[in-house]
Amino acid sequence: MIALRNSFNRVGLDHVVLVKVASTASGGADARSVARGIINAVSHAWVDGHSLRTYRHAPNTGSRKSWAAGDATSRAVRLALIPRPGEMGYPSVLTAKTWGFTNVLFRGKPFSSSGATLLRHGERAVQDRFPRRIPRTDAVEAAIQLHPEVKDRLAEVKRIEIVTHESAIRIIDKKGRSPIRPTATIASSTWSPSD
Repeated sequence: MIALRNSFNRVGLDHVVLVKVASTASGGADARSVARGIINAVSHAWVDGHSLRTYRHAPNTGSRKSWAAGDATSRAVRLALIPRPGEMGYPSVLTAKTWGFTNVLFRGKPFSSSGATLLRHGERAVQDRFPRRIPRTDAVEAAIQLHPEVKDRLAEVKRIEIVTHESAIRIIDKKGRSPIRPTATIASSTWSPSD
């Protein structure tokens, strides 16, 4: 729910901040920490340094994209263990004037947690019908709805063009040279059967 209500990429932060926060909460819960310990650990996850989106966009698009979430999860394991010896948490980590997450990293914009507690944000993942990144929602929904109409006529398809919202283009449209295969050109926008 936090990802749906707040644009982390708009302020230059990578979405793996939420992987770290959720994994910290899960790590504490799996270890049967008391609720206060989990809340304290999650506050540390919000305080902890966050990944910039640098590696997701040209000219710096790189292989870190494939291991950034794993890195965030490994950091979360450590953060989940911190409160066990009684380490304090930071109750106003998101809202503290001047030094809170909202003012420092979210450019002072209001941060929406939809009224839910930090421990309830995993609910949307179980409600979704299929896993996908949020910016790809339009294409996935269109494919599911159109499949019954075109599945027996694919040979007639000459071109597929997807028109979507600005944030999807900003986040997932990649142009330029592939950092992994420098001779390959990356382009996203259309597909044809000959591709």
